[in-house]
Amino acid sequence: MRARRAHALPPRLPAPTNIAAAAPVITSTPSPAPAPLAPANDDADALHARLAIIIGHAAFDRYFRDRVRIRFNDGRVEVHAPSRAAADVLRRRFAVALRQAAGAQAEFIGDDLPASTAHAAHAPAHRPESPAPPARPRPAPVARYRLEDFVVGESNRVAYDTASRLAESADDDAPRHLFIHGPCGLGKSHLLHGAAVRFRERHPGAVVRVTSGEAFMNDFVAAIRDTGPAGPGKPAAGIARFRRAYRRCDLLCIDDVHFLAAKQATQDELLHTFDDIERGGAKVILVSDQHPRALRKFSPALVSRFMAGLVAGVAPPESGLRERIIRVFAQRRGLRLDDGAVRAVASRTGWLPAASAGPSVRDIEGVLTKLDALRRVAPEFVAADGRIGAGAVERALGGGPAADGSAPAAQRPARPVRMHTIVSQTCAALAVDTADLAGPTRHKRVVLARAIITYIARSLTTQSFPDIARAIGRPAHSTVITAYQRFSRQLQADEPVALEHSAEPTTISVLVRQLTEAVVRESARG
Repeated sequence: MRARRAHALPPRLPAPTNIAAAAPVITSTPSPAPAPLAPANDDADALHARLAIIIGHAAFDRYFRDRVRIRFNDGRVEVHAPSRAAADVLRRRFAVALRQAAGAQAEFIGDDLPASTAHAAHAPAHRPESPAPPARPRPAPVARYRLEDFVVGESNRVAYDTASRLAESADDDAPRHLFIHGPCGLGKSHLLHGAAVRFRERHPGAVVRVTSGEAFMNDFVAAIRDTGPAGPGKPAAGIARFRRAYRRCDLLCIDDVHFLAAKQATQDELLHTFDDIERGGAKVILVSDQHPRALRKFSPALVSRFMAGLVAGVAPPESGLRERIIRVFAQRRGLRLDDGAVRAVASRTGWLPAASAGPSVRDIEGVLTKLDALRRVAPEFVAADGRIGAGAVERALGGGPAADGSAPAAQRPARPVRMHTIVSQTCAALAVDTADLAGPTRHKRVVLARAIITYIARSLTTQSFPDIARAIGRPAHSTVITAYQRFSRQLQADEPVALEHSAEPTTISVLVRQLTEAVVRESARG
């Protein structure tokens, strides 16, 4: 007999006669784990070899080898993937090639097993594996963070809409990678956990993993230290389990990814995890306090992966959004705030003069917590009908109106206030050069700065009008008196004013109160 040629193609499997040539389908319900296909099975080896030739050995190694199980069941070829998302990718890309290789109808099944067990079930039966220690329990997405409870405004609408679409849609056009960035306390974690909860609801049985940058690094370090036995040519047992846990999921959510700055080995592992998940068709949500381009000590390759998806920023809430948040949070606490009280709390949590960061949702929570506590221990702040008004808010939080109602009462500082502190804080808030105060300019901001300095100096110090005039370089104190009187009338009218570094307009009364508090705090530091 002639020797068989080594490079000959394996024989084509006979096509079954009882199976219609229908399009492959995805089974959405978890199927019982069938017995693994033994490598010695001639039909399986033939199918593997023929499929590798049709789609290429590189594609076969990337998508099939050690990743899925292929078994024959009543004339049908079943392809078991670790998740429904991975099964969907295989169906879209390789359904035609698999029918060509097998001559049978192909069914792609997402087993929906947890990541740590799905890969173990898909391993060949002949490969020994050391018993895995019990995995640390992972908390599910915090149920109290739901997208339905997220208050949407102009500052967070893009991030909210994108997170909702990613969690709900299975279309190819839907975003698969989302990077949310913004300062602390603006609801980024709420969006991440809420999207995870909604993804579970829309995709029952899906494998969802929610973690933080710190937990990802700790798990990776623990996996490196776990040097248990593994198969020949395979990574250590700990690393293998780590990769199964993080790469075999339908949705991976990582909060505070900026924690990985300067941690090169963990960044490399995250990069490979990101690439592996992308090939499997899963989705990723990342959260950071900075834009990807602003992340310091991050590898360029990882930043480029972040930028390849949709990057959405969350900005400090504008005035209208703050008021809606206050109403929602107050209702949850059982606080009855009238419209004036809502506006007062909104102004208290607004943009601070010369502040490096804008208002946050945590600021609102802090103010409402104080009001709630005062309502319980000091009922005199609450009206007879149970409502809390603007006056009660001002008295409860400090800085209530003066006897004549013209301006907030100044908080008496623990230490004497110096004129240069008032001048520096006011000029920084209004973006005015201190040299312009003594000059002849009549620019609107400079005139306003002179008037505010005079007003605060009269409230917090014992300086006379001539002393104040000399402090700001005015030639005569009569101009300071005129400015003080004119400003008092503006204060009673509470005219609006726009700050150079603020994202929204404020009013004179709010500006004076905030500047007064800033001066007192700065003086207390010595």
